[in-house]
This record gives sequence, C-alpha cells and structure tokens, in this order.
Amino acid sequence: RIDDRVDTNHSILSNQAPSLTMATSKWTKKRPTIQGRALLLCVISMLQSSSAFQSSFQPTTSYAVPHTWKSTGCLHSTARDDSNRMRDIQFSSPLLEEGYPPAVEEYEAGTLKKKPLLVYLPGFDGTWMAPFLQLPELSTSFDVRCLTMSMQDRSTYEELKTSIVDYISKETQQNDEVEPSGSAAEPPKRNFLANILKKKSTRPVYLAGESFGGILASDVALTLLEECPSIDLKGMTLINAATCYDRSKLASMGPSVAALPALLYPFGLLRMLPLFTDEYSWDQLLMILQAKALPSVIDSAQRESFMGRIAFSIPQKLQYMPQGTLGWRLTEWLETGCAKMEARLEHFRSNSNNSFRSLIVVGEKDLCLPSIGEAERLSSLFSNSHVHVVEGAGHASTCGSRVDLAALMRKRFPELKGGRTARGRTVMKPVAANGEGAELGMEPRYDGRDDIGLSPLKYWSKANYRKRKGTKNVLNRSKLASIMDSKS
Repeated sequence: RIDDRVDTNHSILSNQAPSLTMATSKWTKKRPTIQGRALLLCVISMLQSSSAFQSSFQPTTSYAVPHTWKSTGCLHSTARDDSNRMRDIQFSSPLLEEGYPPAVEEYEAGTLKKKPLLVYLPGFDGTWMAPFLQLPELSTSFDVRCLTMSMQDRSTYEELKTSIVDYISKETQQNDEVEPSGSAAEPPKRNFLANILKKKSTRPVYLAGESFGGILASDVALTLLEECPSIDLKGMTLINAATCYDRSKLASMGPSVAALPALLYPFGLLRMLPLFTDEYSWDQLLMILQAKALPSVIDSAQRESFMGRIAFSIPQKLQYMPQGTLGWRLTEWLETGCAKMEARLEHFRSNSNNSFRSLIVVGEKDLCLPSIGEAERLSSLFSNSHVHVVEGAGHASTCGSRVDLAALMRKRFPELKGGRTARGRTVMKPVAANGEGAELGMEPRYDGRDDIGLSPLKYWSKANYRKRKGTKNVLNRSKLASIMDSKS
C-alpha cells in the first residue's frame, strides 16, 4: 500500500534514490538498475487501470516566479479559509517540468507563449496522469497546462471553477507582457476576473476536461462565453464527461465505500477498481515490456524518455486516496457539479450562437460512467459538436494508448493543423489505426528494434532531457501559505 510508505511531503524515492526524482537537477551517479525497467512498465499499466488511486503531483522544486501564473512555472497556493479547509491546487506545464526538450526549446526561444493555450482539467483523482502519453504530441499544437489538486485539498466546486477562470484570464492577458526578472513577483490578486481587461485577447484558448474535469470544463466554458467576451475561447474537448454522474455506477457504489469502517475501506477501493479498467491494458503493457510495440504517439527517443521519466516518478505522484478525500470529492465535486451543470447545459444552445465547437471523446468500455449515452445527450444539447468513441477503452484508459488525441483535435479544430511540425496529422497512424484488440493504437518501435527498448540510462541524457534554465527552489508550503494569507 502506497500510503504506508509515503507521507504528504516526501516520496518513496526521496531518501532511497533522490537521483530518480523529477525535482533533482541532474542525472547523478545513482542510476537505475535493470529492475527500473520493470517499474517503468508496471506503472504505465497502473496509470491506465487505476484512476481512482491517482493523486496530485507535488513537486519539491519549481521556478523563479512560481506564483505569477505565467508559463514560467505554476501557482501552488496553499491556504485555509474561514472554515479551516485546506486549499491546495496547482497549475503547471508538465512538459517543461519534466524536461521534454522540444517544449523547453520553445520556451527558451520565447515561442511557447505564442501558441494556443490548452488547459487540461483532470478527473476526481486530481492529476494529469491519465493523458500523460498524449502530452508530447499535443505540444506540437498547444502550450499545454494542467490543473492538479493534492489529496489534502478541500476546495469546493465553486472555488475550483473560479480558480480556473481566474487563471485563464490572467494567462491570456499576460501573453504579451515582459516576464519580470530578479525577485519573485507578487502572487496574483484574488478574483482576478473582476479586473479583466476589456481588450480582446489575441491568444486562442482551448479547454479539455476528463471525467470530473468534463463538468468543470463545461461550466468554465459557459462562464467564459457569458461573462468574459475578451477571452478567445475556441473550443472544448470532453473525455468521459461526468455530467452523467448521477446515473453512474460510481454514484451507486462510491458513497457506500466512503462510508465503510476504516479497516474495510481499502477492500472497498479494490471492489471499485473494475469500474476503471479494460481488458486490453495488460496485453499492451506486455507488448511494451517485450519491445514489440509502443503507443503510436510515443514515436521518438525523446518521447519514450519522457514516458520513462514519468514512470520513474510515479511513487512521487501517486498517493493512496484517503477515505475523507473520497467522500469529499464524490459529494462536493461530482454530486454538486453534476447537479449544477444539469441546469446549465441548455445554455450552450442559447449562448454560443451555434458557433462554439466541442469534441466529445468516450471510451467504449467505460464501466464507471454511462459515457456513450451521455455523449449522445450532450451532442443534442451542443449545437456544434462531434463524438468519437475509443474502441475497447475503459474509463481510465480512454486517453491512453488507444487514441491519438492531438489528431482528433486537429481534425475537429482545423486551425490547429499546422502545429509545430509538418506532420499535423488529423487521423491516427495507419498501422496503429488498423490494429485489432490490444494492437489498436500500437505500432512497431520507431527504432526498428524488437529485442529491447531504450535503456533507462538514456532517459536523462543530453539528447532526451533538457532542464530549463534559471530554475530555483520553490518557496516551501508554509512560507507560501503565509504570503497568500498576508496578501488576501
């Protein structure tokens, strides 16, 4: 059990193998052994099969201006409100944090902020782990940002929504500003939406929401359309949107698990696991393990290295979901958000003037939510929508190996076709698209090898890993909390 080995501030690896954490500055002498390879592949399977057990990413280092809401870093605000509820959320750029060379090069050249902004909103696990395989390819068309929430976070639904709207407002208006240097800038003002500029933003914005994040994305999109005409919201992608939570198996099973006696709670979580899995994840894991194939979106050494670094850092990113956290998120996030959006979804028809575009992606084998039926309902409410069903995918793996999300988005939003490279594909690669069963979405390795994959020793090589210049230790949680409190 992960919670037996991890506390809220340190990872399993923090004392035993600090060279493997993403917070370390360089690849040190403690290099992973061959057992690391098994770890890599096993945790990939965990990502695709256990969304309910995922947790928020809590980095131990960040960048020089971590609370300016800029692409240079992230806001990690930890504070308590009058009810003594912990609020612990973060907006980040995973590709920059994890040293993905193309993204770092664009950032250092000053071109990253010129790309459309894609804001990914996660499921109730609170992490960006579910779509992490898709992030490198998405970065060819977007500046990708992700919201995460720690397991200690007790934000209300409305607080989450307001934070997202404020973040997007701030980011789009800072696009042409000069980044401050020297001492860290002050934290952003609360309720920034009230001070939004009248000038139309020139930076396009796209929203992507998965599961619970689909509720948030729908609500945020309506708010931006109705109240923030200066923001250039181009479209929205919903993945297994939980706007149908009230009619789901999760709603019928989850609250009873959250109410179990403490000693029985872990067994209740195990009973929920089949809601998130599918029949192909293990077979695809074996294909990767045996170097027979890779997901079609992992088609270079840099991308395989990114995948490997994320896998090595899983002990940092994954935490056991406490019983109180499960109960809070089922009630305060899913139940509250679903009820609110049920009354607001009709507004899309009247407020978007038939021009707001949406892409609805669902897993064919989603046992957690009635996603296919909900996709049909949403497409009838959204005046300009398109539905894509990912064959054989379960709830947690819809954005895994069996889809090329960037291609789907380029096809739905044609203005994205150029991208960073000449590829700009709008369909999955032929070999991967023609696969059946576990082979769907998979293709032979990019390097032509079928005996062994890329050595973990190369994950942090100069060719495959690039640390962004100018990084500094982030303020610790207590200090940042005091700053946020003093400014409020």
